[in-house]
Amino acid sequence: MFFQRYKFTSYTERREKRFKIIRIAFIVFLLFILYQLISSYIIAAYRIQADTMQPTFSSGDMIITTPFYSTQKDIERGTLVMVEPIARPHQNFFEKTVQKIVAFFTFQLVNPFAANQPSQAKPFVRRVVGIPGDTIYMEGFVLHIKTKDGGHFLTEFEVTENDYNVKTENLPENWDTTLPFSGAYPEITLKEGEYFVLCDNRIASSDSRLWGPLQTATQIKGRILMRYWPFSRIALF
Repeated sequence: MFFQRYKFTSYTERREKRFKIIRIAFIVFLLFILYQLISSYIIAAYRIQADTMQPTFSSGDMIITTPFYSTQKDIERGTLVMVEPIARPHQNFFEKTVQKIVAFFTFQLVNPFAANQPSQAKPFVRRVVGIPGDTIYMEGFVLHIKTKDGGHFLTEFEVTENDYNVKTENLPENWDTTLPFSGAYPEITLKEGEYFVLCDNRIASSDSRLWGPLQTATQIKGRILMRYWPFSRIALF
């Protein structure tokens, strides 16, 4: 009798343990599917990995972005956006699956295939400074803008409704401004659907000075909503 009771109790415990494992696995699977839906269509979290957006963002800051935006309402001068200057290289099904799983469990802090991606195929945070119809040029690391309806050039800070600061440096006296990284850019007029994006840290040049104007449909992937880490610098954008 004792032996039968022991076997019955042991089997019941094992069955409950299996059911518990199955329930946990099912919950994790549902959370993973929910995460994929949210990060693909609603919001996504990213970690800033460089200082190209100082003083606004520093390396290690965590931000939330959304792919939902209207070019007429949400993308204006001063808007912070997530961009991909060139298309990402093709990934096979295995790489895509592994990357999504790793991103889920590491809160997008780890990309196992980052080394295989060209630097310009990775997402960047940049600031929209020029919009369609603007005629622009850069001098002394500051963009000068003549709007479509404007009669003369104003600095970027005079035409934007968003307050922000930029990081620049003083060039040596008699420096040739035609040299790279000299804070200058020739005059151009942005066409329909073209946006000129810049780093807040103007000493860096991984922006439209290097790539040229970006297209919203293919290269601007989302709008920055907020910084949530570090907690002492939480901010909405």
